[in-house]
Amino acid sequence: MAKLSRVFDRSGRTKSESLSGLEEVLTCMQPSNFFDDQLSRYRGLCWMDFLASVQQQRSFSKATKSTLTSTTEEAATSPVTGRAPIIQFPSATPTIQPSRNVLVRQATHQDYSSRIKEWTQEKRARFGLVRTMSERCLDRKSVIQEVLPVEEISQAAEESDVDIPVAANIGEITFPPFEQPQQPTPCPPTSGPKCELRGREALWDLFQSECAFLYDHIMVLKNVYMDPLKKIQVEGYAMFAEPELLFGNLDELCCVTYSFCKEFISLLLHHAQAGGGDTKTTHILTKLFQKSSKAHVLSQAYHRYALNYINALNYLETLRRHMEFCEFEKWCNRDPRCKKLQLTDLLVAPVQHIMKVPLLLREIESRTEDVIEKEAVLKILDKEEASLRELDDKMKWLKNFERLLEIQRSLVWPSVLDIEPKVVVPEFLKAPLAKQPCERLIVSPRRQIVLEGPLSLLDTGRPIDMHVILFDDMLLITRKKKGLGKKVGIPIQFRHNHLIQLFFDRLRFHFQKSSLSENWTAPCSSRSCLPTDPAGCWRYIVYKQPLSLDRFFLHEINVHEAAAAKLDNGFVIISLNRFQQIIGVHTFQASSDQVKQTWLLKIRETQDHWKRTLQTTVFRAQGRTLSQSPSTIPTHAAVSPNAAAPAKS
Repeated sequence: MAKLSRVFDRSGRTKSESLSGLEEVLTCMQPSNFFDDQLSRYRGLCWMDFLASVQQQRSFSKATKSTLTSTTEEAATSPVTGRAPIIQFPSATPTIQPSRNVLVRQATHQDYSSRIKEWTQEKRARFGLVRTMSERCLDRKSVIQEVLPVEEISQAAEESDVDIPVAANIGEITFPPFEQPQQPTPCPPTSGPKCELRGREALWDLFQSECAFLYDHIMVLKNVYMDPLKKIQVEGYAMFAEPELLFGNLDELCCVTYSFCKEFISLLLHHAQAGGGDTKTTHILTKLFQKSSKAHVLSQAYHRYALNYINALNYLETLRRHMEFCEFEKWCNRDPRCKKLQLTDLLVAPVQHIMKVPLLLREIESRTEDVIEKEAVLKILDKEEASLRELDDKMKWLKNFERLLEIQRSLVWPSVLDIEPKVVVPEFLKAPLAKQPCERLIVSPRRQIVLEGPLSLLDTGRPIDMHVILFDDMLLITRKKKGLGKKVGIPIQFRHNHLIQLFFDRLRFHFQKSSLSENWTAPCSSRSCLPTDPAGCWRYIVYKQPLSLDRFFLHEINVHEAAAAKLDNGFVIISLNRFQQIIGVHTFQASSDQVKQTWLLKIRETQDHWKRTLQTTVFRAQGRTLSQSPSTIPTHAAVSPNAAAPAKS
């Protein structure tokens, strides 16, 4: 067992002496590829090309089935035995058999429709197959309407065996006018209104977006970066890197996205084969996002990746300090599958994609006319936006919890001997009383930071710079000092506050307010009390004791009082104990009137919220306990001193 642990121990392995060995390993490495025949067949097509492909496959399968059936019947009725029947399969691209009488065949509608079909195919090849914009798909609707009715007329003429007169010479041949095929009734694939067709094309755009995200982003990130990194670590290179920290749950995200795309295309194929172009958009969306569990699993996978995204960026900065990883990243960037996208661009792709899905769903909803279908799409849209709000709340909670950890590590709680130096303490109690039992008070999963910043406290007649932190249940007053004790470095999570703020700005672009937005008003940069300079070592010494929000009240200093006492932009906090005894007065002075009004507003709002919380939780529970035993106090009060004591069991 010890030998196995020694083999897989990364800390004991040494780095390569030269980079030539790493280049040789990377050059000889077999590339990882991803390919799916079904998704690759329909990836990049527009909606009309998809319908044409499904229709062609459907007709080909019917022709193959009819050929097999007729050949089997001929073999069964044939008198010759011992000879294997010859089965002829139709080709994938049907060809028009030449006729004996060329003049007659040129005058038929079938020949005329074949010319239109060839012209349509030439036009399609000229403009290209890879066209996913919905508006350009509508331009070809009239062409499809022209071709299909002519084919129906020619097939009907052949089935009814109508004799067509033969022309004596070429001059007597009359061709039908070019405008005649536009008059018949349109076919089912384009019989719906234009808005309905645009809704199906928006649904197809959603599928194309999922395919592009799968092929061009997460599978590239996996096959070009993550898998080669693990392979070179097998050879002993870049052993300092941890792929799980850099890529998070990328494997899970690839699996669930691939499963979601497969289910998506299977539903599209089923509806397209069953009803042609009359695809029900709401039915597919309901099965994908409501009746299927894959959408929920995919959403949770996105959440786990997004929660690790900020840490992944910070960890990437530490990895780039190593020469081996820089050479490995340069080699990966030369891969043509990256399409000039850097590693940071690929890492942010899942975060951008989860914000793009509600926009595509809103586009489908705007192109839906039916009221019932519009309500169904709106329910799915609300579900996706609720998922984004849930992710926003998770990110805020994680950010708040990390800040609580940093505050708790930076706080210094003075002992009772430092607070009251004149008090007499026995010698045997000095060691136990040297530390405060509340050193781990700050970190709590339910505690929120509402506001923090510098304020001046008027103590002993002179202002002292204080750093005040307003939580959702208490107010903490600290004195900031530098160079106390052992230096504490800034954790890596707080060295890129601009990245975190950019991520939150992108999230807030998609919805107005989340469940925690009222308690999370200040941006990250304005609330951070720690400097971004890692060279600075700051500690925060707690001033006296924390103030519970239900144990003090505010007094705003007006203009006349400020002029008399020479206290501009000041306010007073008067603290009480549980017996309503005044035990402290704190006079603060802000840098400006705007900062003062912000502090007053936030303190009052947080106080009201905390008092309502106490009324609905603590005080209600106490009242319920007293109501359940109403005879306790009167019974004890009525007991006389001469009453006999109850017997002990």
